[in-house]
Amino acid sequence: MSIRVLVVDDSATVRFKLKTLLEKHLIEVEQAGTVSEALGRLAPGHAIDVVVTDLRMPGIDGQKLVDAVGRDEELNAVPVIVLTSSEERDDRLRNVESGAADYFSKASLDEEVFVARIRSLAKGKERTSSYKHDSRTDPLTGLSSRRYGDVRLLEELQKRERYGHAFAVALLDIDHFKHINDSLGHKAGDDVLRHLAAELRAVSRSSDVVVRWGGEEFLFVFPGTSAAQAGLIIERLRAHVASGPITLQGGGAPVPVTFSGGVAEAEPGDTPESLVKRADRGLYRAKETGRNRLLLWQAGELVPVAAA
Repeated sequence: MSIRVLVVDDSATVRFKLKTLLEKHLIEVEQAGTVSEALGRLAPGHAIDVVVTDLRMPGIDGQKLVDAVGRDEELNAVPVIVLTSSEERDDRLRNVESGAADYFSKASLDEEVFVARIRSLAKGKERTSSYKHDSRTDPLTGLSSRRYGDVRLLEELQKRERYGHAFAVALLDIDHFKHINDSLGHKAGDDVLRHLAAELRAVSRSSDVVVRWGGEEFLFVFPGTSAAQAGLIIERLRAHVASGPITLQGGGAPVPVTFSGGVAEAEPGDTPESLVKRADRGLYRAKETGRNRLLLWQAGELVPVAAA
C-alpha cells in the first residue's frame, strides 16, 4: 500500500533528513513548519496516513497538534508519532501521556524499527478509516447513515448555540413507496431509493449532510441555512423529481416518483429529537393534505413552500 507521512518540525534540516530517510523506503512525505500549516496539510485532499512531529519546538506547540488531531472526528484515525530530541525522564513521560501512538528518540533512532512502526500504524489507520466509512454510510444509497446523521445533528445544534448560525433540516418521504414495492418488487424499490439519493446529492453543497433516515425517509441537514432557504432548495428538487417518471435499472415501464416533506429551523433549546420531530410533523401534514408537497414551519405555523 502507498503510505503518505506528514513531517512537522520547525527545522528545515530535520524535515529534509526525515524526508530523505522515508523516501528511501518508498514512503511519500509532506512537510510543515507550523501547527497551522500541518492542520492545512491534514485536509481531506492530502490523505495523510501518519504524522511525525516533536512536542517541543521553538514557536510550535506539538501537543496542540496532537490534541487537535485527536479531537477532530475526521482526523482522529490518523496516528501521530512523536520524534523527540530530549532524553529527560519528564519529557519521556510527557510523550507517553500526549495521546500520540508512539515516540522515538532522535539521538538513537533505529531506522528499521521507525519505518516498520510507520507501516504498521498506516495499516491500522486504513482499517479504522474503512470501519468509520462503513458505520457512517448507508450501504444501499451511499448517503450518510442514521447513526452519523444523529452525530451531525448534535454538532450543528452545538454550533448554533455557540455561534448563533442558522440551521435547518428537511425530512422527506417517498409517496406511495409501499405500492412500488408491492407491485414492482423490492429491487424496483431499491432502484427508486438510489435514484432519489442521487438527486439529493446533486443539489447538496459540500457542507450539507444527506442522511437515509430509515426506510424511504431522508433527512437533509442544512448548516448555516434558514428554513426558508432550505425550503426553496428542496421545493425545486421536489418539482424536478415529480416532472417525469424514472427508468428502473431492471427495465420495464418508467415509474412516477414523488415525495413529501417538512422543513424546520433550529430554535433555542432544541435537541436533535425535537428538531426532527417538528420536521416530521410538517411531513405528516403534507402527506395528510395530498402528498407531493412541502410544508415549512413559519412563525409557529405550517405553510406550503412555493418555488421562487
